[in-house]
Amino acid sequence: MHTSSLPRTAHVLHPSAFHRPGCVAATLGTTGFGARRPGRRDTTRRTLLAGSLASSMMLAACGPSARDDETSTAVSFMFWGPAFYQEFTAEMVEAFTDKQPEVEVSLQPSEWDGYWDKLATQVAGGTPPDVINMDGKYIAEYSGRGVLADLETLEGLDLSGLDAADLDAGRVDGVLTGLSTGSNAWVVVANPELFEQAGVELPDDTTWTWEDFHDIARRISDSGVATGVTGGASYADLTIFLRQKGEDLWGPEGMGCTPEALAEWFQFYLDLQESGATLPADATVEDVSVTLEQQAFSTARSAMSWTWTNQLQSVRDAVGSQDVVMLRPPSLTGSASENGLFKKATMYWSIAAQSQHPERAAQLVDFLVNAPEAQAIQLLNRGVPSSPAAIEAMGDALTATDQDVVDFLDAVTPELAGPPAVQPMGTADAQSTFTRLLTDVLFGTTTPAEAATATIAEVDGMVG
Repeated sequence: MHTSSLPRTAHVLHPSAFHRPGCVAATLGTTGFGARRPGRRDTTRRTLLAGSLASSMMLAACGPSARDDETSTAVSFMFWGPAFYQEFTAEMVEAFTDKQPEVEVSLQPSEWDGYWDKLATQVAGGTPPDVINMDGKYIAEYSGRGVLADLETLEGLDLSGLDAADLDAGRVDGVLTGLSTGSNAWVVVANPELFEQAGVELPDDTTWTWEDFHDIARRISDSGVATGVTGGASYADLTIFLRQKGEDLWGPEGMGCTPEALAEWFQFYLDLQESGATLPADATVEDVSVTLEQQAFSTARSAMSWTWTNQLQSVRDAVGSQDVVMLRPPSLTGSASENGLFKKATMYWSIAAQSQHPERAAQLVDFLVNAPEAQAIQLLNRGVPSSPAAIEAMGDALTATDQDVVDFLDAVTPELAGPPAVQPMGTADAQSTFTRLLTDVLFGTTTPAEAATATIAEVDGMVG
């Protein structure tokens, strides 16, 4: 499952169902990733898994995909996600067809693994889904090859409820080819209890610097209470770091940063390790090879880590404390407005340029993005929508953690300088390059400067 859309923290060294009216509704239960329906807040992981498996079996029994019949009038809708995503998405579609009974929708759900192979096969065969779940890693790829429609040219798609930042996040070369399903931000998470035990105060995250971050982590480690910080080393905090230096991770032809700036990022993680502020390289290998629940931050063996905002409930559950807090990333200057933070579209809804049913596809996407009943079902599972009306529609179904995430993004939005550059075609696997070469730095087999030069050369060579 993908790290940026159903975000799992990216770390160093981390190595079809057809909709018929009434077919899906009986299988629906819980509504999402860290979110639960009112009255069902005690749902356990085991209960959720059992319900998801049953649902998947019933979905598979509903019939063949309408794409098998090229004369079908059904709108084909391909999306990824674990079984409970498939459940609540099917419920959203059923709410749509209840309002638009003349529109039939063919659901093509998939887990992240295998999703892009299936999509590529359909596109190559000239039968792309009408509505496509798109990701930031691939939106330039599919847009550049003419697969995705310009959404601003389609009738029936109301974009007035989305803010400019969300719209810009889905533009490739100025063309709107993806509608953000909602936003996340890459943040530091901290365990206040461990800070208190270590005798270290939580920082003022509107003014702290990378030097402060390092010093706090080192002091916590020196206290013997816990390791100061673990995790991070993602393209996301690399992007934040580079933006603080007036650069960007991506450019039109590959990486958009200088070797010198990238080397500083590698050096920062090496400095954390050498000072004892984080785990040694071999322990990091072990930490990132286990589940979230077993990682150092979750088991109170580290006081800080990094995550996407829509993972906050999962992190709090893993730690066993609702007191875990989100902090803005540190900056070079000590100013939150210069910390490079950005809102990332969790994922996108796109429409195929070759869609045989563009108006009906636009109606479906409009419902998914704008309809209050759709938002009440989806909640924050695909990020925080920019529309206040969408959040209001969720009502008391939002948990306290959900509200913390909404409030955090509201607070940081005025500080943001705009979205980072779009990842160019061919670079979808670039994170593995960042990871591998940072790993080499941490194990002492290469220098930060050498790793930076090699990273840029390798990633630029991916562009096609």
